[in-house]
Amino acid sequence: MKKFGTKQVMPLLLALLAIVWLVVGLGEFGFWIEGTGPSPAFVPSIISVLLLVMSIVQFITSFKEEPSKYHKDEFLFIGTLVLIFVGIHLIGMLPTMTIFLLVWMKGVEKAPWSHTLIVTIGTMALLIGVFAMWLQVRFPMGLIGDMLF
Repeated sequence: MKKFGTKQVMPLLLALLAIVWLVVGLGEFGFWIEGTGPSPAFVPSIISVLLLVMSIVQFITSFKEEPSKYHKDEFLFIGTLVLIFVGIHLIGMLPTMTIFLLVWMKGVEKAPWSHTLIVTIGTMALLIGVFAMWLQVRFPMGLIGDMLF
């Protein structure tokens, strides 16, 4: 039997997440509302069942594979995800995405300031115009935004 490592831990964590989504979704909203149709948890429940099945399959097959080797870029990706998650909870989604675009375009892509500003302003205009104003999507405000507004 191969060594227990991240190739086994990640499917187990995803399976746990799928179970939590399934229990919360079905417990709060149900699967089907009699007479009206699918509940708000209809699609998330189906996705969580699929995630659970795929996680179990991945866990079983993971013992046949070689242990994982990680590279610097993979840790950069994980660190970026963590920083975005923390930023969304602290300062809100729109400011975090603006900062992410600026840092990514200048730091990683080494784009000139003109391209960086055009892409950032255009993306934010689309996000605010289409999602916030037209579709009325409420973006997370973050702890600081909640205190201010």
